[in-house]
Amino acid sequence: GVEFTVMAQLDNSIRTRAVVREVEPQADASTRTRRARLTLQETPDGFRLGTSISVTLSTSVSPHSEIPASALQEVDGKSQVWIVDTRQKVVNPREVQVLERGQGSVLLGSGVQPGERIVTAGVNSLKPGQKVMVDEEGTR
Repeated sequence: GVEFTVMAQLDNSIRTRAVVREVEPQADASTRTRRARLTLQETPDGFRLGTSISVTLSTSVSPHSEIPASALQEVDGKSQVWIVDTRQKVVNPREVQVLERGQGSVLLGSGVQPGERIVTAGVNSLKPGQKVMVDEEGTR
């Protein structure tokens, strides 16, 4: 699993490693965060009940993209989105890995890079290489 470094805030020489044990399935409605529970790999003597700690990610995690559900298209049992080539002003489909489907949105594990533009409406009427009008003002 994902590994974290756990340190005592008053003495950062007191440290250990931890792994994710559980992540709450529902996000908090106001903060859109989820509570995570970690399991310490070992408990240093300096960690007592009530000790203030800092937790940092020890390993790299690939970024995920959250997109509108309307941008996702299912073709032959595979999920895809339409990527906009802003220079040539054409669209092409690209297979994506869906991690989670939410209400009105989809969390992708791979397939879309940060900064790439996707089509979010009318995806069922597109053809590969089709010319499109590109909104020069940015995403909406």
